[in-house]
Amino acid sequence: TLDSAEAQQAQVEAGARPQQLAAAEAQVAAAQAQVRAAEGQVSAARAALGVLDTQMTRLILTSPMTGVVLSRAIEPGEVAMPGGTLLQIADLAQLRLTVYLPEERYGAIALGQTATVTVDSFPGKTFTATVERVADRAEFTPRNVQTAEGRKSTVLAIELRVENPDGKLKPGMPADVVFGAD
Repeated sequence: TLDSAEAQQAQVEAGARPQQLAAAEAQVAAAQAQVRAAEGQVSAARAALGVLDTQMTRLILTSPMTGVVLSRAIEPGEVAMPGGTLLQIADLAQLRLTVYLPEERYGAIALGQTATVTVDSFPGKTFTATVERVADRAEFTPRNVQTAEGRKSTVLAIELRVENPDGKLKPGMPADVVFGAD
């Protein structure tokens, strides 16, 4: 090492012959070269670590919202395609509920109006909802409506925000809605 080479050089200089002095100086020079090489390697390793840290920050996914992961379309280690869906996230504290209201009842609905929501899973428990959006145009009832007669009528989609502070309601649960008179 550099310290031992310098110590040996000092000892040789104290009473050494020119050959010993030259050998000791060569050892010191070699040790100094090794130190410079090691410092260069440390510097290169730090630069590589900086590049890896930068790359790692680009690999971390951050959700634009607070919520719960409902489904994962890609597994860790897989290549994600640009614009592809990776995760489905929902804020379970405030759910969205879409109901289809017959056209003749459309006039009784207004933005900001409150409604009461019930689900079969919690008999007797009600949840508060607020009308957030009313469709711009009427449409035929979606196919998932249960009766053939119901599918023949025109309806308007009404989107409500349902307060769910305790997280009891889950996405996909069927619900009944009663609109209040605001």
